[in-house]
Formats: sequence, structure tokens, C-alpha cells
Amino acid sequence: MATVDIHYVKALLSCSQRKGHSIESLMLDIGITPALLEQPDARVYGEQMSQLVKLTWDLLQDEFMGCTQHPCKQGVFALMARHALHYESLQAVLEQGIHFYNLFTEDIQMSLVCRGDLVELIANFKDPYLDPEHFYQEFWLVIWHRFASWVIGKKIPLIQVCFPYEKPVNFNELKDLFPCDHLFNRSALTFSFSADYLACSPVRTQHDLSRFLKYSPADLITIPGEEQSYKARIRSILLYQKSEILLCPSFEQLAIDFNVSSQTLRRKLKNEGTSYPQIKEDIRRDQAIEKLCSQKLSVSEIARLLGFSEPRSFTRAFKQWTGLMPKAYLEIKSRSSDSAIK
Repeated sequence: MATVDIHYVKALLSCSQRKGHSIESLMLDIGITPALLEQPDARVYGEQMSQLVKLTWDLLQDEFMGCTQHPCKQGVFALMARHALHYESLQAVLEQGIHFYNLFTEDIQMSLVCRGDLVELIANFKDPYLDPEHFYQEFWLVIWHRFASWVIGKKIPLIQVCFPYEKPVNFNELKDLFPCDHLFNRSALTFSFSADYLACSPVRTQHDLSRFLKYSPADLITIPGEEQSYKARIRSILLYQKSEILLCPSFEQLAIDFNVSSQTLRRKLKNEGTSYPQIKEDIRRDQAIEKLCSQKLSVSEIARLLGFSEPRSFTRAFKQWTGLMPKAYLEIKSRSSDSAIK
């Protein structure tokens, strides 16, 4: 089960707080406590983040989540998607979607620009100060990348993402959202990809779209289609193995399995903004939280299943991941769950 950095939870809660709403009920509904918000390295389940997005949409009655001068009524994205999906190429779908929003609002103006072999999707927020944590600007890029990938049924690898602000403290999380080169303090918010994808035909029907919208935003946050990145392929090898205990093959063995040299694989992972040690750490962290909080396993059992030599080593690693010892982390999560039930 994937987890999300607490930074995004706090930034999304701030959207409601800035509009004068109390966030206590939102926190109860998704099962987190104020104590968890104070832990800089805490993480929540992806399902909790998805639920918080939907609650914020409902509370503010605004798909832009309070991050623009004028609200966007719920259903606008669905209307745009239903209109754009009638067109016969990804380029036409994106151009129609962009045209739709450019007519609908002055708060976010977009364009699709071809530059040789690359294409850039550019978004300009009229009042970026209304989104001080940059939450919605990043979410907007996620939406359009995931939607474009979903339309053609395969992940579109990003080549570069540009942000019109300084490099944030949660930079490592951005690398997971956008596994490509990142540039900061740029003139506009953009992502670029190979122009070859523009000619791809949509593979989705209106019925598919109904299902896609039904499970939104989970299906927007999740990358659809066939994932070809080396990071995803390595995660798949580690997560879907027959062994009960997490076994991590050597880097050299992975390179042999992928039919590339170790140097090439290392460079590919670097280009994706990650490394083999980081992938292993992320998987151990997410599985540790899952096994502790959901499966209620003991520390010694989790240590064994994740391949640690002894429980103490696991405990030290867990504190590095979350800022808390396993027992303290579990107590906070338990109190959050009890409050949510009440």
C-alpha cells in the first residue's frame, strides 16, 4: 500500500483552513490526529489522501480547492473530459480540454506547445499566492499527466517538469510524482514529453470515463497504463515475489535480468530521480507501516519479514522513516482510528 508524505496532508488541510473552515472534522474523517501533523516525517495511506481530496471538494464546493480567485463547481472536470474524449488523437483531446478550461476560467490559463520532438503543457496560475504551499499547482500537473496517460492506455514518460518557485523541502516526494528532470524558479508551470504520443488514438469509451470519474481522485493520483520505468519494474520484482520474507536481489543481478549493464541501469534510475537503495528503503518503509498498523504484527515479526538482522535495526530504521518509534507511531494511529469511529 503506497503512503503519502504528511506535507501534502497539511497543505490540503490549509486549503480549507484559509477559507475559514475548521479542519478538525476533516482530520477525524480520514483518521489522523494533530499529533501526527506535528511529525515532520509522518506518512498517511494513499486512500486517506484521496478521501481528503473528496472531502475538500465537498466542503468548499470547489474543484480548485480554494487555490484560485474564483471557485470551480464540481463536475467541470467531468464535463471537460466527456467533451474532449470524442476526439480522435491525444493531441486533439488535450487541445480541446485546454480550450475548455481557457474559456471556463481566467484563473488558470493553459497551452500546448510543440518544440521539435518535444511537447510542453504549460499552465499559468493568475494568483499563485492563493496556493502558498504550491499544492494545487502540483496537483494540476498530476491531473493532466494522469488523464493524458489514461486516455491512451499507457503511461507517458515525462522528460522535464518546470516549477515557478524555489526548490521545496519535499523535493523527494516530487521525484515520485514526476520521475524526470526538475527545474525551479522558471517562468511557468510546465511538463514536457515526447511529441510522438500526440498521434496516439484514445482507447477509452464514455463508459470507461464513468468508471474513471467514479473512483476519482484515486485514479488521478494513480499512474494508469503500462508502467515502463525501471523504478516500477524493480518495485514489481520486490513486491510480487513468492518469498514470505522481502528478498532484494543484487544490483548486478537486476541489470542482468533487464539485459543492461550495471552502469546503464544506474544512469537510468538516476534519470528517473531515484536509486536502488532508495527504492528498497521506500518499499520497506511502506510495508513496515502497513504491517504495523493494518496487520498488527509485532516489531520482531516485521523485522524478520523485511529482512532486518534484528528488531533493533528495524526500530532505528523506522524512526528514521517516520520520526517515531514503532510503538509511539502505532499509538498515534490507534488514537486517530478511535476518534474517527466516534
